[in-house]
Amino acid sequence: MNQMINNKNYSFRRQLMIFLIAAIALLSLVSSTVSSWIALHQSGQVLEKNALQIADHFSKQSVLALLTRSEDNAESALSQVMGFADVTGGAIFADTQQALFVKGEIQPDQAKLADWLSSPKPTIAVDARDYWIITSPVILEDDRETFTEFALSQTHTQQLLGFVMIQVSKSSIVQLTQQLFSYTIGIGIVFALLCLWLLNIGLRRIIDPIRALSATMKAAQDSGAHTYAEISGPQEVHSIAQSYNAMMAALEAQEKRLKELNTSLESEVEIRTKELTHARDTALVAVRTQSEFLANISHELRTPLQAVMGYIDLVVEELNEQGMYDQVSDLEASLSAANRLLTLINSILDLAKCEAGKTELVLTETPLKRLTKETEAIIRPLAVRNSNTLTIHLPDNDSILLIDKEKTQQILLNLLSNACKFTKAGTVELHIDLQDETVKFAVSDTGVGIAADKLESIFDKFSQGDGSVKRRYGGTGLGLAISKHFAEMMNGSIHVSSAQEQGSLFTLTLPKQVTFKNSLTMGSSEDQKG
Repeated sequence: MNQMINNKNYSFRRQLMIFLIAAIALLSLVSSTVSSWIALHQSGQVLEKNALQIADHFSKQSVLALLTRSEDNAESALSQVMGFADVTGGAIFADTQQALFVKGEIQPDQAKLADWLSSPKPTIAVDARDYWIITSPVILEDDRETFTEFALSQTHTQQLLGFVMIQVSKSSIVQLTQQLFSYTIGIGIVFALLCLWLLNIGLRRIIDPIRALSATMKAAQDSGAHTYAEISGPQEVHSIAQSYNAMMAALEAQEKRLKELNTSLESEVEIRTKELTHARDTALVAVRTQSEFLANISHELRTPLQAVMGYIDLVVEELNEQGMYDQVSDLEASLSAANRLLTLINSILDLAKCEAGKTELVLTETPLKRLTKETEAIIRPLAVRNSNTLTIHLPDNDSILLIDKEKTQQILLNLLSNACKFTKAGTVELHIDLQDETVKFAVSDTGVGIAADKLESIFDKFSQGDGSVKRRYGGTGLGLAISKHFAEMMNGSIHVSSAQEQGSLFTLTLPKQVTFKNSLTMGSSEDQKG
């Protein structure tokens, strides 16, 4: 039964009803069986006792018949005993165990007769399924008083005249058994129905509050509302309902607090967003102002500096004509410093244009080999200065590129000049690889290399390997940043791989046919939107 109930999703009330019905039915069956057995046992004892008394009475009624051997007397005695409802037969035996008179359904077994008639008192000789055979001795008792010279004496004598035998049917017991069984079953059923009726009333008082609480919980689950339960029913259900209501109250208070916090947070986020937007706009304005200032001041510095450099060139020519070579060396040092300063100003000016979003592409059809040769002519003296070997690997076939020649050449010059600057008595190589849609420029060297933790920031503005590199090799840290920006403007990219003391490899990838797109700035995407 437990397995059957566990396999089905019965309600609590139904499961409890099943258990209680089974318990009441079992109790009724056991009580009815026990009651019937006790009643039958007691009834059997009573009937057995009555049968023995009938046999004893029959033996007393048969004394005259045995003394006179009269059939009339025997018939009279047999008729009296046969008058009892359960007696179905009777017989009278002489003391020699010879049957004198037999009447009814009794059939003495001659082979067992001696054993049956051996008892000195009424006894059950045969206990069959449907009847009893009871035997009793017939004794003539004689009490005599004798008078003597001195006293009166009394003597008691017994004489065995014969035996009587009766057959008693058990039909009354069977009928009584059926009646008792019917009565007990009926009473048990009535008792069970009464118990179930009372149980149903009691269960309703217990289950209905639980079902109402369950329905309230289900409604709260489906609707999401804070539905409170009615407190009713037994004490345990009271406690459950009170706990549920307390939980609902806590959830309601928590939800209210969360709404308040959410409202406060939204207001705070809105305020912070406005502040951040204002700060961003202010920063963008400051960056543009700075870039415009740098562009203007660089222009203002470059114009007089170029005039100074032109004047120095004229003076150097005149001094050379006059043979004043000592003064020429001093002026050439000044001219070198001026060239370096002009390069720095040009880098700052390019950076300012990039940040201000004023850099534009000028796309022209450029032969790859001519671009490479012009670049090689500019960079080879720098390679020779540091005793480096410069090797250019060109593809067999030339290709016409649609690119911004000036910016592409500036990128290549930045990469190659860095390779020559950071390599002493080593090798600098430029590998050019033509693919279906792109062209790759790979610049490799055997120089000092770059530390692994510096690779991610190598393309940032004013970024160099470390302070010692800047002190030893010089530079502003703007070349790679500007080169990366120019490459992205042409829908290209620059990647680097390097290891310290093993050299570096910079790979520039550009489309063969560059298409126009919006100018990029050196800032973030938010800067671009501004």
